[in-house]
Amino acid sequence: MNSSKLFKALMIVIFSINFCTGQETEKQALAKLSFMMGNWSGTSTEYSVKNTTRVKVQESVNYILGGNAIAIDVTSSSLDLHTIITYSVKDSCFYYQPFNKTGAGKYKGKFVDGKFLVTFNPKNKLTFEKTKKGEFHEYGETLIKGKWIKYFEDILMPAPSNNYTPVKKNKITREHIDPITALTNVVAIDHENHKTIYIAGQVGTGKTKEMQLETAYKAIEKRLAQAGATFADLVEMKIYIVDYDPDKDLDMFFKVRKKLYGNIKMPPNVFIGISSLYSKEKLIELSGTAIVIK
Repeated sequence: MNSSKLFKALMIVIFSINFCTGQETEKQALAKLSFMMGNWSGTSTEYSVKNTTRVKVQESVNYILGGNAIAIDVTSSSLDLHTIITYSVKDSCFYYQPFNKTGAGKYKGKFVDGKFLVTFNPKNKLTFEKTKKGEFHEYGETLIKGKWIKYFEDILMPAPSNNYTPVKKNKITREHIDPITALTNVVAIDHENHKTIYIAGQVGTGKTKEMQLETAYKAIEKRLAQAGATFADLVEMKIYIVDYDPDKDLDMFFKVRKKLYGNIKMPPNVFIGISSLYSKEKLIELSGTAIVIK
C-alpha cells in the first residue's frame, strides 16, 4: 500500500473513531435527563399581573435516534409544542429546540444539580426537575427588578399509557383548483386550523397597462373566491410589468388600487420589471398567496 492510500485509510479510521466517540459522549450527556422520560399529565398554570390561568396538559418525553436525542411533545387546549433536545460535544452544551405553528428556536441548556436549565436570554429561563413526590416539574421565569418571577409552571404526574392520548398529528390535504394543461391556477393546502392558497400568475385584458392591471386584479379575486377566500386574505403579491417605467407605472398602479379597493390594507408587494410575458399582448401579470384562518 502506498503512502497516499495508507494516509486515507488512517483518516477514515480516525474519523470513524471520533464519530463513534462523539455519539457515545452525546448519549452519556443525554442520559442525565432520564428523569424526564415518560408520559405525563397534569396542570399547566400561567401567571400574569391580572389573573392566573390553569389548563390540563399532557406531555410525552422519549429518547430517539438510539439515545442521541430527546423528543418532547406537549399538548393542551392552548398549546401544541414539539421540542428536540440534543447535546453538542463541540460546544459542550445541550441544545433545546422547540417547534410550533408560529416558528422555531434553538437555545443552550445545561444540567445542574439534578435540573435541566434552558436559557432563552439574560432575562428568561426554563427549568425542568423531578420533585421528591415524583412529579415532573417544569417552569419558566422572568428576571424582574433583580428577582426571578415565574410566568408559568407545569406540575405533572406519570400517566399510564392506556390513559394517555397521543399528540394529534395535523392532517394536511391539497386541492388543485381549475387545472389546465400547463399549470394549476390555484392550489389550496388545508391544514388543521388554516388554509394556504397559492395563485398562479393571472393576466388581464385590454390595450393599456391600466386596463390589464384592473382586469388582472379581478382575475385574482375570482381565483381567491374559488378557494373560499377574499382579497383581504392575501399575504403577498408579485406584480410583473413589461417594460416597467417607475415614473409612469407606479402612479398608474396606485390609481387602480385606490379605484378598486379604497383604503383596504394591502399585502406586501414585489414589483418586477420584465422584457415580456408569454404573449406580446400581455403587459401585466399578478400572482399571490393567501391564508385563511378557520
